[in-house]
Amino acid sequence: MDPSIEGESIFEEDNNEKIRIMLIGDANVGKTSIIKKYCLDEFSQAYVTSIGLDFQIKFLDINQKKIKLQIWDTTGHERYQFLSKNYFNTSEGFIIVYDITNRKSFENVSFWVNQITEMAPNYTKCILFGNKCDLNKERKIELSEGKDLGKKYNYKFFETSSKDGKNIDKGFEYIVKEILGNFGPVKSIRRGSYSLKRKTHQAKVKQQCC
Repeated sequence: MDPSIEGESIFEEDNNEKIRIMLIGDANVGKTSIIKKYCLDEFSQAYVTSIGLDFQIKFLDINQKKIKLQIWDTTGHERYQFLSKNYFNTSEGFIIVYDITNRKSFENVSFWVNQITEMAPNYTKCILFGNKCDLNKERKIELSEGKDLGKKYNYKFFETSSKDGKNIDKGFEYIVKEILGNFGPVKSIRRGSYSLKRKTHQAKVKQQCC
């Protein structure tokens, strides 16, 4: 069943091709920051932990074809994972995110791969992000480990930073092209980016995030 989202009705009559991508991974790996950097070119050292689901809309132009990209941000807290089940089977693409400064988040990638295998359609495209690569002095996961994990699951791998934007656009463009089977140039239409949020609770966390 396709989830019903508050505010989605304002887009119902457009003729753009729609793609839904979900970011998944442990809490505090930077999923929200990645989405905000990609859609809004924003970054904040302070952040709030997502509880529930929300999403951003970004419009792309690929070979003069308009694409409406719906990017879902999911909580990593297990007690809220039931909220994601209806969204797994309606997503064309997944980006699994781990934090290069957090070994546990890297080890838990296998859990998220299993979630996709169990709940997502078999045509789903997936890639892997090792986030917070700007914090190289705090690194716990080597670049070679991320590459090897990507090869293990046959996922394209990118080390990213939501602070400086490294590889974020490149990663999203890759998965969109994989979903469409189209390797033409991708142009972002910045004025078509929207923030639409479900009514969810958020808990403030006082620490730095990338």
